[in-house]
Amino acid sequence: MLDRGRHEAAGRLRVTMPVLFGRHCVAPILTELARQHPRLDLELSFSDRLADLVEDGFDLAVRNGPLANTAGVITRRVSSQRMTLCAAPAYLQARGIPVSIDALHEHDLVAYGRTGVARPWLLFDGGNTPVPFVPQSRFRFDDLEAIADATAAGLGVAWLPCWLIAEHIRLGRLTPLFADQTGLVMESYALWPETPSLPLRLRIAIDALAAELPRRMT
Repeated sequence: MLDRGRHEAAGRLRVTMPVLFGRHCVAPILTELARQHPRLDLELSFSDRLADLVEDGFDLAVRNGPLANTAGVITRRVSSQRMTLCAAPAYLQARGIPVSIDALHEHDLVAYGRTGVARPWLLFDGGNTPVPFVPQSRFRFDDLEAIADATAAGLGVAWLPCWLIAEHIRLGRLTPLFADQTGLVMESYALWPETPSLPLRLRIAIDALAAELPRRMT
């Protein structure tokens, strides 16, 4: 019984994460962890706003893509998301298949954006290093699932995580574009405030994310 207590997570764990990625990928892992540790109190916050871990009182954050300011926090890469360009077969039949990055300027693009600014796509331009491509489009949504649905409905070309559109591709609603783009990855990180010692509940949560998230990305 005493040995079990040393390995059982207890106390409150507050975690912030992106809405869609959190709901589909992160939350199932952490809720299963809470089921295994009955003394663990779990608080999950779903927001695409970058929270300040200390000021907002979070123990852990999960974030995707390049990290801007990591002062005062510790980071660990926990997974990689493969990204791909895609479009609906009907759209490609009507508008043609883009064969280069420059050709994307002639197409309707469906981009992720907040406050009117589209987030850049990271695409290869004949080299081994991805370069930012800022999609110029009148279609900007702040929800990836809405982008996937709109793209499947034929609105245009989008750049999306493979895990999100796997079912659309399997059912023939979306077609991947640019074979050399499918290997591009977006890194996912766990971040937590610097601390002299890592609480057991936090260490167990980070280890669970690192072990389970890659399986959900395939």
